Amino acid sequence: MTENAVLKTQVDLNGLLEVLGKNLYSEPSVALREIIQNASDACERHRLESGEERDYRIQLTGDPDNGTLIVQDNGSGLTQDEIIEFLATIGTGYSRLLRDKTGTEEVIGYFGLGFLSAYVIASKVEVITTSYKTPDRTWKFSSLKGQTYSVSATEHAAVGTSVVLILEPEFNSLADPHMLTSLVQRYCCLLPINITLNGGSERINDIAPPWLEEAETSKLQLRKKELEFATVFEHAFEPLACIRIPKDNDLGLRGLIWIQDGASYASSDNRNISLFIRNMFITNTEKELLPRWAGFCGAVLESAKFKPTASRESLQKDEYFYEVIDYIHEQLVTGIRRIVLEEPETWRRIQARHNDALLGAAISDDRLFQTTLRSLKVPTTDGNLTLPQLLKKGDGEIYLKPGSKSGHEEILFRVRGNPLVKGYLYAASDYCRRYAEAENTPIHILGTSAANETVFPDVKPESDQLSSLISQLFEDENHEVHYSSFDPPHIPLIVMEDQEVVTKNNIEEDEADKRISSAVLSLARLHTSKQVKRKERVVYINLKNEIIQSLPSLPLEKREPIGAMLTSLMAFLCLDSAQEDQGLDRVFEKFHKSILTFL
Repeated sequence: MTENAVLKTQVDLNGLLEVLGKNLYSEPSVALREIIQNASDACERHRLESGEERDYRIQLTGDPDNGTLIVQDNGSGLTQDEIIEFLATIGTGYSRLLRDKTGTEEVIGYFGLGFLSAYVIASKVEVITTSYKTPDRTWKFSSLKGQTYSVSATEHAAVGTSVVLILEPEFNSLADPHMLTSLVQRYCCLLPINITLNGGSERINDIAPPWLEEAETSKLQLRKKELEFATVFEHAFEPLACIRIPKDNDLGLRGLIWIQDGASYASSDNRNISLFIRNMFITNTEKELLPRWAGFCGAVLESAKFKPTASRESLQKDEYFYEVIDYIHEQLVTGIRRIVLEEPETWRRIQARHNDALLGAAISDDRLFQTTLRSLKVPTTDGNLTLPQLLKKGDGEIYLKPGSKSGHEEILFRVRGNPLVKGYLYAASDYCRRYAEAENTPIHILGTSAANETVFPDVKPESDQLSSLISQLFEDENHEVHYSSFDPPHIPLIVMEDQEVVTKNNIEEDEADKRISSAVLSLARLHTSKQVKRKERVVYINLKNEIIQSLPSLPLEKREPIGAMLTSLMAFLCLDSAQEDQGLDRVFEKFHKSILTFL
């Protein structure tokens, strides 16, 4: 060998076949899809090249007892040279040449690797084939695991191809008629060519896509067919409503989107997408083609422009893939809007099951928000209400509690009969803020200074003695006392968290530097630096309350136990779920002793 000589790379064929056979496909059943795909392409080739139209068919014959599976077609067949060039050579396939030569989008194969899948499930593969070019010559290709092969003339057969698989014992179940029917209905349900089983005439891939329905089909009939079609692919839920992809779109995309019947929540993700390329099933794992907020939707999508990976079990994330994402988002938003406007009964059923998820959807898309702003409901202390209902029941303004569920503001608003939005639940806070901005409606975020001053207006105590007593009873290192006058008067006090102070303290004290990037932390500090350091809890003393008013005039022996009972009440109001186990017993003990003292 001379220095700097250019040499050909050597390939270990046995090793390559083993790696590809065992790792290219995720499950053995994919082999059936690949062989049927080759048969379908052979039929399309015959139609294109011969100019002859015939009743193209694919016949499956399964014998699990003897471990044989035969896939037979009446397509183009192969000549002896084509057997060697395309069948016995890994990585070459006639389908790709046919597509390039004719520009057809009907052939399915691309990489020339599909036939390799036969060696995943079979110990021996035989192909009996007669080409339409040489109809008087029939050839037999025989191979053991793809590592050696022979080609010989054999008894004459009709134009077409029969692939005979001698299955490995562990894969004999693939020849079972029930298994074959199930796999064909999964992989080939949209394939227009007839597939029959074990000599029968009944077509086992008989699902008709609704986008192929004639134009004169009535809307009612079409809606029924769409729901029936969606039911085939939606195994976990019942489809409620369907959104069809328009036929004439620039992407060459066909399909159907549906909304599921099962109730969903904020974190639900039941996106269910079946993807087909040239009517052959590829994958159901590409959830991202539907928006993340559409966790209550399913879809069947078909396009010749999707590019599969080599295994044909997933898609390449190319420019077309992301164009489809944008397009599907548009169709979903447009479809939901149409349902809201044209099918109010259906919309009510959808909303009853997916209201929470739709809140998240609405704040992520302005058109969805505008479509649903009068029908979606937010969680309140008075049940789930639309914003117009909330404003009517309240005083024309939105009161919202953010943060967490802890605290007793909800009790106050229930007593007052003014609905309080539970803003700590999914999307409720952002939805209300967006509504308030769009409709120019006042909104009060409890825990902020501005909102608290609205709900609890400042009032000066009538005497310094009362002020002193209140400070002694309620003010400590954790609580700041504010005097107010609010209804109902029989509530002596309310404890609330100051959300602005809590946010500031969390950033500054909870090792925020380690968990928040410096840029985000700087922005957060810029917002909270304007806040003067205050205590995290505020006790609003209701000066309308008779008990509060009477404290200065009570004798000491009565004032002390009543004061103890009031501070016990404050302690109750301060307990949240994280503290209850440690503090509840102590609070009860203090309350118990104060009543005994009073008695």
